[in-house]
Amino acid sequence: MNFNRYITEAEFSELAAFIRREGVVRRFARGERLSGQGLRSHRCGLVVQGAFRYVHADVAGEEHVVGYAFAGEFVGDYISMCVDAPSQVTIGAMCGAEALLVPGERLETFYRTDAACERLGRRLAEHMLAEVYERLLDRYAASPQQRYEALTERCPDVLQLVPLRELASYLGVRPETLSRIRRRVR
Repeated sequence: MNFNRYITEAEFSELAAFIRREGVVRRFARGERLSGQGLRSHRCGLVVQGAFRYVHADVAGEEHVVGYAFAGEFVGDYISMCVDAPSQVTIGAMCGAEALLVPGERLETFYRTDAACERLGRRLAEHMLAEVYERLLDRYAASPQQRYEALTERCPDVLQLVPLRELASYLGVRPETLSRIRRRVR
């Protein structure tokens, strides 16, 4: 599954190889956190198996699913780690999961290795920005049904991996609205 389509392993194979070489295997039980909202994130990595969800709690305490990371994808709050700021999300395992993790300091050392590694870090940040920008535009310009159809085209297995309630949160609709959309699309 390629949920984070701008950050493909092929394009960032050198970074993936670095994480495989330097990363430490960490197993997560369902619900266990990789990082917490309001705390500084100090590590990132690659999902080996399982899946993680990114959740943002608003000021009223309502939780909103804002992202996922599946096997083969990068996981972590890259922004919090790079700028040493409190995380805006909690990243937790959706099921038993395993990830190869590296500390942010070690990643920064890797980027400083040479100009090619510096460019790799810059490209990663640019791709993340492009994905966020596209999601922002979709939120304003695409209908919920269009967002659902684009998501299921991009990630055909998403319905087997993500509960509908969470998928509705990710799409920014109520579960009842998602049910109506699904009936129309079938």
